Amino acid sequence: MSKVVEKAYIDPYNWIITHTLQHVSNVLNSIGYQVDALELKPLVEEPSVEAYGDFSLPLFRIARKFKVNPVKLAEEVVSQIKGIKYIKEIKQISGYINFYINYVEATKLLLDAVKCLGERYGYVPVDKPKRIVIEHTSANPVHPLHVGHGRNSVLGDTLARLLKLRGHIVQTRFYVNDLGRQVAILLYGYINAGKPEPPQNTKIDHWLGQLYAITNTLIEIYELKKKAEEAKNKGLDEEYRELINKLDKLLGVANELRLRNKELFDALAEKLRDKDNEAKIQELMKKLEYHEDEELAKDLREIVDLCLKGFKETLSKLGISFDKWDYESDLVWKSMVKSLLDETTKSSFYTFHKDVPALDLTKLSSKELYRRLGIDLSMEIPPLILQRSDGTTLYTTRDLAYTLLKFKDFNADIVINVIGAEQKLPQAQLKLALYALGYEKEAKNLIHYSYEMVNIPGMKMSSRLGKYISLDEIIEEAYSRAREEVLTRTTLTTSEEREEVVKAVAIGAIRYTFISTAASKPVTFDWKKALSFETNAAPYIQYTHARANNILRKYHEKHGEINWENIDYKAVEENKKRKQLVKLALKYPSTIAKAADDLKPEILVEYINKLADIFNSWYQEDPVIHELDPGKRNLKVAITYAIKIILANTLETLGIKAPPRM
Repeated sequence: MSKVVEKAYIDPYNWIITHTLQHVSNVLNSIGYQVDALELKPLVEEPSVEAYGDFSLPLFRIARKFKVNPVKLAEEVVSQIKGIKYIKEIKQISGYINFYINYVEATKLLLDAVKCLGERYGYVPVDKPKRIVIEHTSANPVHPLHVGHGRNSVLGDTLARLLKLRGHIVQTRFYVNDLGRQVAILLYGYINAGKPEPPQNTKIDHWLGQLYAITNTLIEIYELKKKAEEAKNKGLDEEYRELINKLDKLLGVANELRLRNKELFDALAEKLRDKDNEAKIQELMKKLEYHEDEELAKDLREIVDLCLKGFKETLSKLGISFDKWDYESDLVWKSMVKSLLDETTKSSFYTFHKDVPALDLTKLSSKELYRRLGIDLSMEIPPLILQRSDGTTLYTTRDLAYTLLKFKDFNADIVINVIGAEQKLPQAQLKLALYALGYEKEAKNLIHYSYEMVNIPGMKMSSRLGKYISLDEIIEEAYSRAREEVLTRTTLTTSEEREEVVKAVAIGAIRYTFISTAASKPVTFDWKKALSFETNAAPYIQYTHARANNILRKYHEKHGEINWENIDYKAVEENKKRKQLVKLALKYPSTIAKAADDLKPEILVEYINKLADIFNSWYQEDPVIHELDPGKRNLKVAITYAIKIILANTLETLGIKAPPRM
């Protein structure tokens, strides 16, 4: 295969546009306007009105450059341009050159590409692959993953799949926050409960979640009681009433937690009463950071690893795994954080803010720098506090050391942090701190992939009080609902096949829901929409794939292999939806490339839903198997084969299984 043919096959729609623009460039050059085809490429638009062609080229910018009338320039180009293989007609309208694709030639190109590449169709490797780290999920190991973590995990995993498909070298990492206050509370509860053996009948991260919520709730109750008593003694009636109201709500939460695990609750309630729990937790955090107690460090790693075991079990159901698990404690215990702190003292931005060490980021508040680093210009970024008054470090300080580790350890060109939108300020501080310490390249290539939360109608979550919808619950509910849907529709006869389809539909519904909406927008989890077989949901795409596969199976049974030598390409012009399918199929590789390059998997979701809509309406009105004319039948089945490959490849890219039969 020649290089030219290979390029045409790998990204045919882009090839058609590039080939066309070269002709336009040649004409412009011949009439005295030196314009390269690459200069024209960013100007190409797709008209919203079908009558204006398949794609168009506005010449206003070019006309301004050479100080000529855009309409006259367009007229002159159109009058002279000739012989473009993939273009049937060219029109000029008000300074736009509108191109109408020659669908006979375009269909030949598409089907040749699909025949040649098969399941590799859609893979468009970049010229210069980059080394990319994606850190995602990174949930605190104190309770099971909840539905919000699910969106983080699916987004991160999908980005990794997309970038790998583009040929980048990708590493996924999970940051284990095992030195934060939440883990200290869990460890405090574990020790005070007498280091109990986890029950065999409860998933380990769920049991740890109960232990954490009970410990935290009891600490808050005892603290509120102290404050309420103090307010009462001082005669602060309004403050006293507010504290009592808060206490009443917490006692209600405590009652619910006791019903879940009476033995554990009562043991901790007795043990934590009349203790200065806050001081004990602060002492615990300090001991852990300074690694003063080997037994304590061992207990910490033990319960954290138990929680991670639960995480891995949950994520494996969604088809998600990690290349590296990084412990925050290792950053401190192996002196990486200390080395960073020593480095900060040598910086001109080092200062003391409120009597503690900090980096004065207010000195870096130029709009130009914010633009270069991709920071919101409206943000006011305060100094970055590096240590508390007791000498312990803050989360952002340790995250700074971790960011440098990610770049160095993998020799990464880019690091992507999939973190919630509420972390916008700390992530901006991170970028500026890197820049302040002289790590300009790292600051420029650190990406905060921000996402919004998941809403469950009628439910407000609070992890510290044990009120959350776990990802395990969502998965089990998806299995239950998918089973009900599948059993009412399927023609599969064996229970093994049916169960495989149930799992594929359930997990597909969850993953598709989390990525179908742009990350910058919140997701409302709606089971009816998530499990729809009618439109814009994973089961709908999976069912469409199974339909296409079924058409191909029946064709094979009746006519054998596709006869690629006897295809009536002219017949593509007879039906509007045949042309629509060809055009969408041609655009598949460039759509995947854009979704990966822009870090927007929702682009691919929108594309695949549109393709499924057109395919489903097409094959019902334009039958494939029962077409009597062999040339037309071969055309239709070849188009179906192309659509089947695109559907299967897209589902795989989104981490969703494509059952051959449903």
